Amino acid sequence: GMKYKQELSRQLALDYCCNVEDILDNKNHFNVYEQRDGRRRFEEQDDCVLKVIVVNEKLIFTGKKEIVNICKEKYETCSGVWFMDVARFRELDTILKPYGYQLKTAHPFFLPEKSENRRSDGQKSAWQDALSGKENRAFEIKKYNHDEIQQFKGNEQFNEAFCFDENSPDMLAVAAISKGKIIGMASASADSTTFWQIGINTEKEAEGRGIASLLVKILKEDIEKLGKVPYYGTSMSNLVSQRVAANAGFKPAWVELLAERI
Repeated sequence: GMKYKQELSRQLALDYCCNVEDILDNKNHFNVYEQRDGRRRFEEQDDCVLKVIVVNEKLIFTGKKEIVNICKEKYETCSGVWFMDVARFRELDTILKPYGYQLKTAHPFFLPEKSENRRSDGQKSAWQDALSGKENRAFEIKKYNHDEIQQFKGNEQFNEAFCFDENSPDMLAVAAISKGKIIGMASASADSTTFWQIGINTEKEAEGRGIASLLVKILKEDIEKLGKVPYYGTSMSNLVSQRVAANAGFKPAWVELLAERI
């Protein structure tokens, strides 16, 4: 809901070097990049040459001065709606190439549809539901804190769930365990002080049983209880992951484009 719109505007203003009003208005903005305290550190590059978001149907660019200026000339009145098309990516690559950079990723990001903090007492949490449904279910749910997560370091099975990165430390995790084997793992990393990103891995045995969205939902509620904002990112073509987000009560909130050194 509204609360998340405000939180998102505050976070993106830090990430994209502008004011909250710039996120909420209907104009495109072009800002020289500076590292602001409180920015999301996920995939953070100390020399950000270019990153772009589409939010509220418009565009916000930040990066190196020369590159941002070229983009401003080209895209000042451009709508965000169709911006993340391949033709545009080719254009941007042409702009970036002389500086030794290229586009890296374009990801949609999701926020909860509504804030759960005002849950009426009658409503059970996903966690309570999971526990009460235990007898008719062939898996159990287990939670892990930051220290307990360290046991999974180096385990490729959970490469989407955990980052093991000091910049965005893994704070909480929740697993589905069947016959002693972990068949699903979701984790949240603190990408900034307020925005915690959820990642998930599931095994074949978990498919089609709603396990992924259950884990994401439990984690979402735990993050909200701590007064943080849960968010979820995936690739444009990962439809299964996007459906998991939708089933866990998330909806698309912005799209983010990042560049990298060639």
